[in-house]
Amino acid sequence: MKLLTRAIWIVALFCTLSACSDDDKATFTPGSGGTTQGGGNGGNTPSGGGDYSQLTAANHPRIIMTEEDVTAIRTKLDAGTDANLKALHDCIINYADKTLTAKDLVYEVKGKRLLDVSTEAANRIISCSYAWRLTGETKYLDKAKKDLQTVCAFKDWNSATHFLDGAEMAHGVGIGYDWLYNELDDATRQSAEKAIQDYAFYCALNGKWNLNFYESATNWNQVCNGGLVVAALAIYETCPDQAQQIIDKAIESNASAMDEMYNPDGNYPEGYGYWGYGTAFECIMLAAMESCTGTDNGLANIEGFKKTGKWILFMEGMNKEAFNYCDCAPSSVAFPPLWYLAYKFNDQSLLYGELIKLKDGRYTSYDGQKYFPMAIVYASKFDLNAVTPPTDKIWSGKGINPVVLVHSDWSFSDTDKFLGMKAGRANYSHGHMDVGSFVYDAYGTRWSADLGLQSYGTIENVTLPGYTGNFGSYDQGAFRWAVFRYNNYNHSTITINDALHKASGRAEITSVIDSETSKGGVIDMTDILDDECEKATRTITLDNDTDLIVKDQIKAYYNKAADVRWTMVTKAMPVVEANRIVLQGKNKNLYLTVSSEKGVKITLKTWSTVGESYDASNAGYYEAGFEARVTSGQTDTFTVKLSPNE
Repeated sequence: MKLLTRAIWIVALFCTLSACSDDDKATFTPGSGGTTQGGGNGGNTPSGGGDYSQLTAANHPRIIMTEEDVTAIRTKLDAGTDANLKALHDCIINYADKTLTAKDLVYEVKGKRLLDVSTEAANRIISCSYAWRLTGETKYLDKAKKDLQTVCAFKDWNSATHFLDGAEMAHGVGIGYDWLYNELDDATRQSAEKAIQDYAFYCALNGKWNLNFYESATNWNQVCNGGLVVAALAIYETCPDQAQQIIDKAIESNASAMDEMYNPDGNYPEGYGYWGYGTAFECIMLAAMESCTGTDNGLANIEGFKKTGKWILFMEGMNKEAFNYCDCAPSSVAFPPLWYLAYKFNDQSLLYGELIKLKDGRYTSYDGQKYFPMAIVYASKFDLNAVTPPTDKIWSGKGINPVVLVHSDWSFSDTDKFLGMKAGRANYSHGHMDVGSFVYDAYGTRWSADLGLQSYGTIENVTLPGYTGNFGSYDQGAFRWAVFRYNNYNHSTITINDALHKASGRAEITSVIDSETSKGGVIDMTDILDDECEKATRTITLDNDTDLIVKDQIKAYYNKAADVRWTMVTKAMPVVEANRIVLQGKNKNLYLTVSSEKGVKITLKTWSTVGESYDASNAGYYEAGFEARVTSGQTDTFTVKLSPNE
């Protein structure tokens, strides 16, 4: 969890974003919005329509959780008929209780980031504001007000240096301002209004940022626009011109970003962890616009966005782990945006995994409490006792990083099996050379694993002779690919002639296999490996709900042999025997055997998972596989079987 959080904190460093030209920048003077009360939109016409006439001083609170929502939640809680809703409510209250004795928030920039302070501030303010509204206990009101006053008195929100910091702070302050509006004195309101305008709006509208999130198709677009829109809706009547610019610009910017990130099938290109961060703010932004103006401006109509909840549901395997390709940690965590998506698209099955997490403690241990009040608003609209498991056993999606995902029975127990396989590319935000990689969970063990991200703080400033760029570069010769966890040698994939995968190459899933006895898919890896071989395809299937089969067909060039290194990262200790590798798992062993269609020599091997001085420890992980040669002009197929049967 710490790795995932750390990755979210410093996502800015590695997003490839283009700068905003001077001609594109709006002009705005800090504090120019004034404190005039009343409606009106300064003569602007909202890009997506919507009714802004109700955004007046007399109409607070209005963002996401209205007074009607509070009444509905309280009524259900008082009835005592929904233990799941009560568990979600208790998560928020328990966190709010902890904040009551927490140290005061202090302006502290770490490296170039204030983000940890912004995140904690938003968590505190939103949780305590919720607790006040639901319980009426003044201790929560007093704490939320104190933290609100503290951060609004900061010298800035670090937006010009690292805009994500200001966006998160704007989100927390905006919600606190709106939800507590009628309990705040004039000085506190005006302090919040001025801080939002000076520390967030001014930087956004005048290009005072380190990276241009408006032109980014990454989680930055969602988080920055989401935080800004919430703040704009909160203080709209005090600065209608600037607020309208913020909202209109967000709608225009976010529409194109969502198209790239979610279409056509919903699989998020930056992976599991970044989906949680980006999609949470996406849902917050849409829910805020809906509650305040009556429309999400058509943003939720993106076809892939409608499907993305199913993708993330399928991404979670056994033992509280997920398919963690790209810069993502393996831990499966709470996903508050699924409550909104389940309601928005009328699919209760999306909540199946979240109810399990509520029971096993993953909501209690989650560090994004600022999202929970949004979640409970939509949770209150369901009969959570009626949620049933998904019926589909396989999911596949195209897009930037195509995947195939298989669940055998959805019990998340030792009878369930989980397979995830990935195509796509390396040179995308948070990418690894992990094309062809797969994870496989069965019998209580992750037999094929992904090491995941490394904490960036240990490597972001490292440069080495012979490399063309630092860790933030995705070029073929960049230092990024020297890091143990990021190159193809240390993923569950194939390497030809000891060469790195082609960073600019792209692999597609050419076939999805879904029969009664076999489920999986086929990846064409040729473009990734065509510097070293003429053609390469990988087929991975779960057969008869028992054996995992991986077939790699390699066609060597007429004038160049293809030396194949087949690697599987695993949490099971491997022992090489004469004709097999015994993988010693948690509850039982699996047996890895290999055959060659041409009958070539196969050398079974294990490799060390110890890297260089700059690499993270990979304790608890092993690497096993084989080496073989395809002679020039020949084609061979290598079949690996992972079976519980000797």
